[in-house]
Amino acid sequence: MSNNTQLNPGNHGDVIHTIDESGVKTQVVYIGGGLSGGNSTTTALGADETYTGTSELNVHPDVMVSCFSNVAGTLYFDFSVNGTDWRTFPSSGFAVAANIHEFHTAVKGPRYFRVRFVNGSSIQTTFQLSTYYGQFGQPSAPMNQNLGLDNDAIAVRPTLPQDEIRLGLRSGVTGWNKFGYRTGLTAAGGEESIWDASGNFTILTSASTFTITYNNTTDGLGTTGATQLYFYYIDSNGLPAITPHTLGNTGTDVTSFSGLGINRCVVAANGGATYNTNAITVTATTGGSTQAIIPALQSVTQQAIFFNGSNHTAIAKFLFLSVQASTKTATILVKGYIYNREFNTRYEIFRTTVDTAVALDATFTDPIGFAMNPTDVLYFVADSDSNSVGISCRFSLNQYQAT
Repeated sequence: MSNNTQLNPGNHGDVIHTIDESGVKTQVVYIGGGLSGGNSTTTALGADETYTGTSELNVHPDVMVSCFSNVAGTLYFDFSVNGTDWRTFPSSGFAVAANIHEFHTAVKGPRYFRVRFVNGSSIQTTFQLSTYYGQFGQPSAPMNQNLGLDNDAIAVRPTLPQDEIRLGLRSGVTGWNKFGYRTGLTAAGGEESIWDASGNFTILTSASTFTITYNNTTDGLGTTGATQLYFYYIDSNGLPAITPHTLGNTGTDVTSFSGLGINRCVVAANGGATYNTNAITVTATTGGSTQAIIPALQSVTQQAIFFNGSNHTAIAKFLFLSVQASTKTATILVKGYIYNREFNTRYEIFRTTVDTAVALDATFTDPIGFAMNPTDVLYFVADSDSNSVGISCRFSLNQYQAT
């Protein structure tokens, strides 16, 4: 095909005449600008159903898709240089939240285009998908709008990224502060988990419901202490989840949900005391291992342990250690471990010694951050050469949803 190309506007589209080297004239009709009929729809989709648009080729440089669905789903842009071999942009699609209008743009150039939408696990009642061709400028975002990881937007506000993560203005990213302490370390105890519980932490290798044990004369229904808990946990599929649990009045409850580990358990309601009056212990119903404890009067778990979701990565940023000892001759060895479920293997990823003759605390900030893989469990242990030693630990990280 030669470069002898003529563009004539048509009533129903743009017509390009191409003349090859033999003089044969070929007419190709391109879909015109504006709204695309072949890649727009308002027909609701069934559960897990996919809408795939029509392959279109036109001379317009950009494509824009406007999408609204009352059910969360994933939007895909498909491009092809020949109308047969399709390449998807972005490779994992655009995550579309339920009842939130989204639009996305891309440079199309002379390529074929079609749009796809994969619906979630519920039947839609409202679906509005419109595709437009033309030339579109880079969109901007209002200063108070959440910025998703896949937004087509230039942030026009002065930004403190870490503050925005903590304020929930960066979707797909969650900031975590983890904290815990251990009292009564002994020289003979060896490595001991840094959490407010007796014994060492046991990682669950299969999901279990959780048994909650509490003093029903001070906590539970009808008392002034804790009456409801919120669990932040990794569910049986390895995904982060948040579920409330209302305490009964018997002193022992079993949760309605199962999980692989608890990142945090907090008092969400109380009878007037503003805290849990006595300790609340959470064990795995299967096996009986302690998984979390809310100390008396503290309303939140205290444990230097973090479970990463199977669909998340994480970057650990900061670690603080503080030792409480009655002697200036105590030495405490602190180690950090990663356990990965996929490989069923524990890795030592950090160690340091706190010598009370030199200092009682230590702070570590990693200049590039420590990366955690999906399913990783990060936890810290302490080993003292003296008795009656306590240690506090605090670390922070950002957890990123896989895109």
